[in-house]
Amino acid sequence: MMRQRAAKAALLTFSAVGVAMMPATGLASGAASITAMVPQVLVGPVASQVAAQPPTGSFCIDNFGIGCYQPSDIQNQYNFGPLYASGDNGAGQSIVIFDSYGSPTIRSDLATFDSAFGLPAPPSFNIYMPEGKVNYNYTGLPSPVDFNNKIVGNEVSWAYETTLDVEWAHAMAPGASIDLVVVPSDETQGVQGIPNIQNAQAFALSHHLGTIWSNSWATTEQAFQTPASIRQLDTFYASAAAQGVTAFFATGDSGVANGDLQGRLYPYATVNYPSSSPNVVAVGGTQIDTPVPTGSITSYQAESVWNDGYGAGGGGYSTVFGEPSYQTAAGIADPAGMRGLPDVSMNAAVLSAVLIYESFDPVAGAGWVPIAGTSEATPMWAATDAVMNQADGSLGFLSPRLYQIYQNPALYAEAFNDITTGNNSVGSITGYSAGTGWDAASGLGTPNAAGLAAALSHTTP
Repeated sequence: MMRQRAAKAALLTFSAVGVAMMPATGLASGAASITAMVPQVLVGPVASQVAAQPPTGSFCIDNFGIGCYQPSDIQNQYNFGPLYASGDNGAGQSIVIFDSYGSPTIRSDLATFDSAFGLPAPPSFNIYMPEGKVNYNYTGLPSPVDFNNKIVGNEVSWAYETTLDVEWAHAMAPGASIDLVVVPSDETQGVQGIPNIQNAQAFALSHHLGTIWSNSWATTEQAFQTPASIRQLDTFYASAAAQGVTAFFATGDSGVANGDLQGRLYPYATVNYPSSSPNVVAVGGTQIDTPVPTGSITSYQAESVWNDGYGAGGGGYSTVFGEPSYQTAAGIADPAGMRGLPDVSMNAAVLSAVLIYESFDPVAGAGWVPIAGTSEATPMWAATDAVMNQADGSLGFLSPRLYQIYQNPALYAEAFNDITTGNNSVGSITGYSAGTGWDAASGLGTPNAAGLAAALSHTTP
């Protein structure tokens, strides 16, 4: 699954963790290698191996033809500056991140990331393994590691996922604590893969680790034996939401094209669970400043639905869950009366990739890596929620409040960047187009953080 990254633009490939390698000329319309409940992340080439010197945006544009944005760029894109200036940076909040395996070097990698970008260490960074100790099969092995070994390849894939989750949740809410909860097993498509993660989430819930959860894994609704089996699993998220938990879930990196148990794409538009649950916040993807990325961002740049040839943001309508009351009250249009997703979006595109620092990959070596996917957008939205909870007090399950904002045009214009261009169609599978207001390609849009904090103060639980 993971491949050694190229060093030149002509050889640039992004490894789509859990999906087929996708060329810049367009998404594949045939079978994809979606055979597991996978992290929603795309990994690019090592751009610099000097820990103290992350590559500049101009370097990535010149060498790879893509952006490689730093925390200040994304903070500026989504207008976090006024909140930070007033002291609202997530202090007093905890972001709980759930992953398979985790990363053996995440503590030191986060420290390197923070040092390079002038970020403080989080107030606390705890790692929990409630399902048993994780043993990494690729540490201490001679290079090159055989990534055809499914166990090794998936462990490294999840290490990239973990690194993205932790570093960028911290980048957007530097005052928040981080609780990383990992399980020692890889997940598989369908009902059989979720109990391990849910056990870990039950541990977090019962031990009161925090009420803001980031989850960047997904599986196609149709991969389950019956809709009833999904609804049974979802009783856990209903209970968590009732206890004030906002669980953010990535909608996926392949638009409306998702796979079955054999890795074949369904020939019609599909969505993923758990992001299709009405008891979570579904996070889709956008791309910034296309078709040509800028070297740095100082103020908001126009966005469209992520669909850049490497991947596309998931979205559409559930076949399992009816439209929740908070969407009905907001007048979300759906002739079939089903749950629409995403709820919100944030940058996820390869063309506007962000940087992580990793030192676990025995093939690529330690270095700065551009990375993308709805796995980027999801921890950033969790961090946004942490900042909002500090600014406005405990908000509880966030979705109803977001749709209350939508019902007030003035508040909506203040709180969100409405995404009105692009679509999440893939190959021959027709998806959904962005338009004014909520749509099944970008949801409510992306946050204007300062405006969102102000608008949320006018909402009720």
